[in-house]
Amino acid sequence: MKQNDLKKRMADSKTVFGLFINSGSTIACEIAGLSGFDFVMIDSEHGPTDPIRNRDLITAAEYRDVAPIVRVPNGDYDTILRTLDVGAHGIMVPQVNTQEQAQAVAEAALYTPKGNRGVATTRAGDYGFFQPMSEYFRQANERNLVIVQCENVKAVPNLDEICKIPGIDVVFVGPYDLSASMKTPGKVDYESIRPIADLVLEKTSANGKFAGIFTKDPTEARMYEEMGFRFIIVSTDISCLVSGCRQAADRIYEGGKNEI
Repeated sequence: MKQNDLKKRMADSKTVFGLFINSGSTIACEIAGLSGFDFVMIDSEHGPTDPIRNRDLITAAEYRDVAPIVRVPNGDYDTILRTLDVGAHGIMVPQVNTQEQAQAVAEAALYTPKGNRGVATTRAGDYGFFQPMSEYFRQANERNLVIVQCENVKAVPNLDEICKIPGIDVVFVGPYDLSASMKTPGKVDYESIRPIADLVLEKTSANGKFAGIFTKDPTEARMYEEMGFRFIIVSTDISCLVSGCRQAADRIYEGGKNEI
């Protein structure tokens, strides 16, 4: 089992930065690792991947020494189980709005005695080569990140209870869905979501958890780091490709495409 030190780094008050992989591309995972990101967030909620494809992306990320975490499409037990069994170093679950939902996520993601994750000789456990099994349980529970998303105003009254759930590591602010639930879609900058972002920081700190957030702006990412967010996703692979293509095309066709 490959290890990563994301939890340790965050516990040492250091921030880890990652990139969303929306394309389903193993090459994007490798490039993110070679670029120096701490983790990739393979997106199976809005992206095209399933556990079989995720296995390939996870392998590519591990090869380039970047931690592969998967955003699952839902918090169902079998969804979490299959994602972790192919080797994800953690999961992020969207739309976790209640204490009960958070509890179910933690139990599905963790082995006994901390949870009730099912046992099989899968890739995550080196296909049975990892022995003894009890040591694998311990290492998996210690390594894998369990992240729940705060992306709906429905979660706000329950944030304190969600943060008290053993096994939840990160509460992650999703600005886009959050802004939509606030009836201000598209207003995703800090000032627009400030009350909830600040509350997540407050509640996670009070309960020994970490706060996370998404932004497409590296400058804003550094601001969030200074505020105390410890798990930050900066942009997506597709956004980076779009930006690079636009910049190249603007330079090539400067003065008008028909002039070339």
